[in-house]
Amino acid sequence: RRPPPSTTTLPPPPRTLLAMDKGVLSAVATAGALAAGYWYLTRTQETDDSKAISELQKKAEELSGEVEGLTKVMKELRDANAEVRESDEQLNRLADKLAKDVKNYRAVPLKIGTRDSELAMWQAHHVERVLKESYRDIETKIVGMKTLGDKDLKSALSQFSNKGVFTKELDAALLLGEVDIAVHSMKDLPTVLESGLHLACVLERGTVEDAVVMSSKHEGKGYKTLDDLPASAVIGTSALRRRATISRQYPGFVIKDVRGNLQTRLRKLDSTATSPGYDALILARTGLQRCGLEGRISQVLDSQTFGHAVSQGALAVVCREADRRSREILRPLNHLPTLFRVSAERALLRNLEGGCKVPIAVTSAFDAKTGSLTLKGWVVSLNGKKSVDAEQTKNIAHSDMQQGLNMADALGVEVGEMLRKNGAEVILAACRLGKNLSFAPPSTKK
Repeated sequence: RRPPPSTTTLPPPPRTLLAMDKGVLSAVATAGALAAGYWYLTRTQETDDSKAISELQKKAEELSGEVEGLTKVMKELRDANAEVRESDEQLNRLADKLAKDVKNYRAVPLKIGTRDSELAMWQAHHVERVLKESYRDIETKIVGMKTLGDKDLKSALSQFSNKGVFTKELDAALLLGEVDIAVHSMKDLPTVLESGLHLACVLERGTVEDAVVMSSKHEGKGYKTLDDLPASAVIGTSALRRRATISRQYPGFVIKDVRGNLQTRLRKLDSTATSPGYDALILARTGLQRCGLEGRISQVLDSQTFGHAVSQGALAVVCREADRRSREILRPLNHLPTLFRVSAERALLRNLEGGCKVPIAVTSAFDAKTGSLTLKGWVVSLNGKKSVDAEQTKNIAHSDMQQGLNMADALGVEVGEMLRKNGAEVILAACRLGKNLSFAPPSTKK
């Protein structure tokens, strides 16, 4: 038989233990709340981080595409640079070869042909100086010769049947290879060159005016200008143009032909053996200056009144058309303002079929700042009693030299046609026949 259940009552737990259980429960609850909050915050942060990472991945992909594009461009640039380096190397090799070729070119003396007068020799030496200033190692040799115009000092220039009386022998020497280049007073150069020849360069122009040189026998008489001379003074000149323009302004003067180089003509002027002697000569101012004789000049004639010869004061250098060496050496020596002016003047002369047989005078001006080229021309009868003139201005500013020259030529043709319309053809025809034309009296000497 089982014993009866115990009726013993257990004592209540201590109050401290209950209090401790509540503290633990509170702590557990707080920890759980914190854990839940941390879990929530952590989950939200992970979501934000995921979005950020997604965006970064997208940007990374975009940057990767750009990097790939830049890499491609850099590769193309490297390839292009390689081609450039190769081209540079080729250019350097060509430059070295060209330098050697040029050195070899210059090692062979450049033979300069010229007339053997003092003035012509000055001109040749001037070209030689310009060449050596531009090409310091160039070798040159001057070859002088006489032309038909130098040999025949009795005939008037207008009586020669052919053009180029001062250039034919030099042309022949060029074509035969006896000289490489030929230096000319450009006013002596025909407007159409011999076949196979090339106008290689035109140097800067000197003074263009004509000058009056008084005879030494008038020293002490106070004669300084043409106005000071007696009405029947004897004036020497070899040019029909000067004969005509002087006769127009001073109809009483006796115009007498004078031939020879500059020094020969001056000796004739000062000689007392010549009868009738010359009271004065009309000469190119630039020729006197180049020969150191500027002190003999008594008066400089105004080119706006008297004009000057086509291309007067300019130096031309001609070479063989097929001579590449000479052409390359001479091309940079061109003086463009001079080249434009003389091109227009020569085109006018060519249009009128002029030369030493007809009295044609010109004057021109070129404004380098504006590109404006002005040309004026005169045609005067042999006795000066009839004259016509025409003037025109054209803007020829252009970066291409050849187009500028074409426009200058066109200006010369235009002024030539204007002169024809104004009556030049009648005067020219009479001059070619050696006839004078008499019209209304010209202005008389004051």
